[in-house]
Amino acid sequence: MKIINKLKTNLSITRKFLVTLIIIVIVEFILNLVIYFEVIVYTQNLSYFSPQRFTLNFSDHIGINDNTPYLTADGKEQLEKNSAWIQIIDTDFKEVYSFDKPKEVPIIYTPINFAHIYKYDIANSSVFVSEKVINNKSFTYIIGFPTNTIAKYTLIFNPSAIKSFAWNGFIILVCINIFVAIILSYLLFGMKMGKPLENIINGINQLSKGIYDINFKEKGIYKNVLSNLNNLGITLRENKNKRDELDKMRDTWISSISHDIKTPLSSIKGYSELMKDNEYSFSQEEILDYSNIIYDKALYIESLIGDLNLTYKIKNKAFSLNKKEVNLVILLQNIVIEILNHPLYSNRKINFNAPEENISAYVDEVLFKRCLVNLIFNSIIHNDENVKINISIYKKEDIYIEIKDTGTGISTEDLNHIFERYYRGTNTSSSVEGSGLGMAIAKQIIDIHEASISIESTLGIGTALTLVLKTYRQGGSI
Repeated sequence: MKIINKLKTNLSITRKFLVTLIIIVIVEFILNLVIYFEVIVYTQNLSYFSPQRFTLNFSDHIGINDNTPYLTADGKEQLEKNSAWIQIIDTDFKEVYSFDKPKEVPIIYTPINFAHIYKYDIANSSVFVSEKVINNKSFTYIIGFPTNTIAKYTLIFNPSAIKSFAWNGFIILVCINIFVAIILSYLLFGMKMGKPLENIINGINQLSKGIYDINFKEKGIYKNVLSNLNNLGITLRENKNKRDELDKMRDTWISSISHDIKTPLSSIKGYSELMKDNEYSFSQEEILDYSNIIYDKALYIESLIGDLNLTYKIKNKAFSLNKKEVNLVILLQNIVIEILNHPLYSNRKINFNAPEENISAYVDEVLFKRCLVNLIFNSIIHNDENVKINISIYKKEDIYIEIKDTGTGISTEDLNHIFERYYRGTNTSSSVEGSGLGMAIAKQIIDIHEASISIESTLGIGTALTLVLKTYRQGGSI
């Protein structure tokens, strides 16, 4: 799946890059085409009416009669159409014929004057010159066009400068193309890729600052990245809430643990100070009673520390399981007997049922016994002495151990946290009550044995625990 998503992302980026590249090439081509037509073709066709060609071809409209030139009617029409005039001179630079000629135009020229009007203009007219030979007699004719329609300029330039100008023009054209390509790349590719990247970076910065309320629209080439960021934000937010809740429960738990340690320590300290008081003589019976109290409280503290060590050893896997084949029927029988033989619980109503005498599993006997004791005592210590506890074990494909009581039940909120270490406080009303870590330790032991446990409870009716253990052992099934 990851490979497919990666391939889709790569294809999407490649597709966007190719589309952008194609668009840039098309736009650049159209731009250069427009520049070509505007600068080259337009310049060539700027004078679609060529005065040079008109002047050269106008000789067809000049005739001679009695050695005097004249214009045809069509020639006059052509001149009038173009607002032009004509002057015909002989080899002596004297006018022999004219049509619509301005008054400012001379009738006799010197070579210098003739060259001057050809190079520049006269009477607000741009002039063009050609020749007509009739009967071996040469005539020069001048056609003038208004300067507001036809303009003629003399250019003096350095060929090297023209080459430099052309090269500079080429460089400018290349720069224009590069500039256009950069702008189009930014608009078509950079913004579409850069903007989402900017959002992603901002999202990561928010996450790094502990702001987990991010919600990106999952679309585009970064769809998978945005989806993962959204999921990461949700996960981090949930983890933060869990940490906050865990910290709160831990503070409560530590406070309760401190209270539980302080209570037996106060008893130990009080009775010790009393016993060392030389002003009072204690009987042997009193000394024995006080010693037992001190011993019981010391055992409780020892049990508390042992529970703490055990839960962290299991959590950090700082021990090795000593698994062996254990008859769980006998193990449960012995646990029930030990509980009922305890002076505090001798009157408890505990019923044990096993359809078979031998239901064996491959477990660490010491740890698994600790697990079962904790589960049973959960029903004992949280209910009054009238509670009825039914314990049963049977085997189908797996091994089932059920512990049911008719006690007060557990609320839904407490039920959701019953296996968490820091959820409950403790009290020292019972020496076997332990640290309050009993259910958490039981769950850890169940997990390392790859077993499972479920719990159902109804307030005012009771609680039912079901432990399911696989019927296998090292090397095969039992």
